[in-house]
Amino acid sequence: MRSLSPLMAYFLISLCFSACTMVRYQTEFSSLAKLMPSDTIVLLSNLESTQRFDDNDVDKCIGSSMRHANPELIFVSAKQFRENLYPYFMPSTTPNSLEGYKSILDKSEVQQRITTLGVRYLVILVKSDTLTDWHGGIFCGAGYGGGGCLGLSWWDRKSDFGFVIWDLQTKQYVGNVGAKAAGTGIMPAFGLPIPFYVPATEAAVCKDIGSRLAELLSR
Repeated sequence: MRSLSPLMAYFLISLCFSACTMVRYQTEFSSLAKLMPSDTIVLLSNLESTQRFDDNDVDKCIGSSMRHANPELIFVSAKQFRENLYPYFMPSTTPNSLEGYKSILDKSEVQQRITTLGVRYLVILVKSDTLTDWHGGIFCGAGYGGGGCLGLSWWDRKSDFGFVIWDLQTKQYVGNVGAKAAGTGIMPAFGLPIPFYVPATEAAVCKDIGSRLAELLSR
C-alpha cells in the first residue's frame, strides 16, 4: 500500500479543515403580518426561472424544515392551490413579474378562491443555482501486480436559492428570502478513489431558508 507523502498529507489535512459547508442568509421584507390560526401557506415553484425544481421539490426543500421548526403552520398543497386557481398559477401561467401578480390578484374571482382556501402567504422559488468546480486529478492504472489509483481530487460546490413572498389577502409583495452555501468536497485515491467529504450545499440552503421562514411567518 502506498504511503502519503508529507506534502500530500499536509494538503489533505488543509482541505479537511476548509471542507465544512458555510451558509450565508439574506432577507428583505417591507411588511409581514402575523399569521392567524386559520391562515394557510402555499409553496410553489416557478418553472420559468427554475427548471430543475418542481412543486414537490420545493416542498421537500423548505416545507419539511418549516414544519419541523413550527408544527402549527398550515399548508395548502401546490396541487390543490393550482387546481382551485385554474387557469391562473398553472406552471405555464404563473406570473413572472410584479405587474403580472397584481393583474391576477386584482381579479375578484381569484380573491374569492384564495379566501375559500384561506391562503395568506404564497412562497415561490425564483432562483436555484448550484455550480461545481473540480480541481486536482486521479490517475488509475493496471499492471502484472494489480491495479489501483493514486491522486487527489477536490471540488468547490456553491448553491444559491431565492424565494419571494406574496401576501395574497392584501395583494402585496412583502419581501424575499434567500441563502448561499459553499463547501469543498474531497476525494483522495490511494488504491481506490473514495469521497472523504461531500458538501451538501443544497440541503444546507433548504434547511436554513425553511427554518428562518417558519420563524418569520410565526411572529
